[in-house]
Amino acid sequence: MGVQVVLSLLAASVMQKLAPHCSFARWLLCNGSLHRYKHPSDEELCALAGKQRPKGKRDRRANGTADEKPLSVPRDIDLHLDTCPITAVDALVLRYFLEYQWFVDFALYATVVYGITEGYYCLADPQKETNIGVLWCLLTVVFSVSWWRRGQDTTQLSPAPAGAGPAA
Repeated sequence: MGVQVVLSLLAASVMQKLAPHCSFARWLLCNGSLHRYKHPSDEELCALAGKQRPKGKRDRRANGTADEKPLSVPRDIDLHLDTCPITAVDALVLRYFLEYQWFVDFALYATVVYGITEGYYCLADPQKETNIGVLWCLLTVVFSVSWWRRGQDTTQLSPAPAGAGPAA
């Protein structure tokens, strides 16, 4: 049991130290295979829409528009969006990215600990020892089920209040 406890503590320590610097989950999302569209600037939209936008406050006052109106762009303009690979900074704004990163990294470490403890069981043939690698795998399952249930609770639509529907 001592070897497995030492291995578990070592894996937890490595996971804590490496997570901010080296993450398998971050590499999966940000390795260059996923791309996002870059939004055009206001100047590009004005040029494509054929409108001129006043540059400064002085120009707006001279034209009689003291308040800033939102730019309206027709739907049928010929707009080509550029793409760029997703970076770690782009992924940080995703809603569940940090939970995803922690869970995938934990599952990877749990798999490694389980594999090493199984190798230890094959080589050393310990008697009456509990396999701590199985505990790591059970923790992974418990975390995934709890996050799945939490995700189900937040994505369900709340029922409409009485009388809010169309009149019959």
